[in-house]
Amino acid sequence: MNKNTVLRALRILRDEGLLDSQRGRGITVVGTSERSTVVERVRTLVEYGRRQGYRPGELIRIIEGMS
Repeated sequence: MNKNTVLRALRILRDEGLLDSQRGRGITVVGTSERSTVVERVRTLVEYGRRQGYRPGELIRIIEGMS
């Protein structure tokens, strides 16, 4: 198995909120597949919002106004 492929996969899982890695402590599973799905959808929303001219803070206010 290629080391770069493994490192890339670990980085993706970390970015999706599924893993936490700390120097000297190793890697810990901290999320669920449901959380990963939500993170991916939020990432898509933020990308879409930026293309429409919204800043992250504006998107946060819109989301907070929904609850």
